[in-house]
Amino acid sequence: MRAACWTCRKRTIQCDRTGNPCSKCEKAGLECFETRPLRWVKGVAIRGKMRGHALEEDYKVANRVPSPPKLESISSCVEKSLALTRPPPFALQDPSIEDLDWSSRFYLNYYNIRIAKLFILYDSPSNPFRSLLAYAVDSPTLKMSIVAVAARHFANSARSFNQTDDASSPRFVNANVDALHFKKRAIKALSSSLSHPEPSQKDAIMATILLLIFLDILESGIDGWKYHLHGAEGLVKISQSMLEPGASGHITSDSGGTVEETRRFVARQFALVSTIGGALSSSKSRPESCINLDEGKYQESIIRSFLGCPAFLLQATRYFSIQRHAIKNLQMHDDALTQERIRETQSMLHLTADFDCVEWASNAVQSKDLQTVDIEKLSLLSEAYRTATLIYGNRVLRALMASTGTVISDYHGLVRQLFDVIDALKYENSLFKCLLWPTFIAGLECQNESEQQQVMRHLKTLWDLTCCLNIINASTIVQGCWRQKHFDGNPVPDVIGQDLLLV
Repeated sequence: MRAACWTCRKRTIQCDRTGNPCSKCEKAGLECFETRPLRWVKGVAIRGKMRGHALEEDYKVANRVPSPPKLESISSCVEKSLALTRPPPFALQDPSIEDLDWSSRFYLNYYNIRIAKLFILYDSPSNPFRSLLAYAVDSPTLKMSIVAVAARHFANSARSFNQTDDASSPRFVNANVDALHFKKRAIKALSSSLSHPEPSQKDAIMATILLLIFLDILESGIDGWKYHLHGAEGLVKISQSMLEPGASGHITSDSGGTVEETRRFVARQFALVSTIGGALSSSKSRPESCINLDEGKYQESIIRSFLGCPAFLLQATRYFSIQRHAIKNLQMHDDALTQERIRETQSMLHLTADFDCVEWASNAVQSKDLQTVDIEKLSLLSEAYRTATLIYGNRVLRALMASTGTVISDYHGLVRQLFDVIDALKYENSLFKCLLWPTFIAGLECQNESEQQQVMRHLKTLWDLTCCLNIINASTIVQGCWRQKHFDGNPVPDVIGQDLLLV
């Protein structure tokens, strides 16, 4: 006969020893333990002076677990540490990633909680960045890129906007090492996937490239994103079917969005990166768009929008960018062609000025799931992009007319208007985090120290909200432009010398 179970002995009743479980435990609805089970407690002891105390640092050093930051050492608010002070249910319970080490699971959970809502205008159950986790189930390449993005952001949050050296908090040394380690693994895995491509992995490869672009934004936003974009363009040229409706996908679970919706979202982000990234780049490095920003074909819900910039304004920015790059190729003696381009640019400026931001915001918020979206605030966001587009277009027009000896009238009133719109959104974190491009455009046109200080305050706020190093690099570049303008008195040139991605 079996020995009396521990559960009955703990309850101080006589065990009937009938089996496992015994009938008394089964009747009471209790788990029947043969011997005393392990008891997990918080700390190193159940009782006594060491009760509740844990040797956290020894455990973390031994297991290379990232330590939660001290809130006072980070400039942002409590939200930045929420993912670090709660248990990671997704990372520890999902069977598809049970083979990963603790750090990888920690960063996957960090991505799920923190990063997915950072790179989207409005977080929702259909968040496309969170939907990418479904791709990662069957794609080690995408999984590593997600982990690398999360580790880099975690490490970035250790520094401040005004930090002048590269020293990081000791608590984040492991995260910095992890970020480099996982980036290397992601790039190696991507290279292997491209060497032996499988049709079922095409969407995951495109999503991986997109995340590597966002990883470059977190690291610097300078130059690296172009190479990833060119790689995506090459894939599209090889197989257009990966971005067309009806193409085969391999997602096993939807996670809030269909395969086709996620594919369109990824395609749209490549077009956005190409447009914003190429707007101030040199002619040699200007990237071509691998996807057309067709407003009808790629129209998306505002809750699946990355920047909240209307498609028409992105089209206008691309048009002005093309005109800017065409200036160098104009024959100086061909006045007719130059005048034609001036008229075309002026026509596009009029169309941009007539764009109705309130109507666009009202049309964008049609679903019952968007009742919490403030139409007035959303229209202000589109107004910021409309005004920035007008300023950018006027810069191009100024360059065109300068080639004919004509001086364009001052448009600083637009700059003041843009400052006012940005100020109106400074307490709307979900919208304000999308304003790097408008803020940088305003910064290029600053005329006094007060405006320059205003730009730096806005850039610091953007850093506090996002921890993307392209913001710090944007501040360095715009300050260099101010010094140059102060030194020689000339307007800021249209080419800033570095290909900075301002998203």
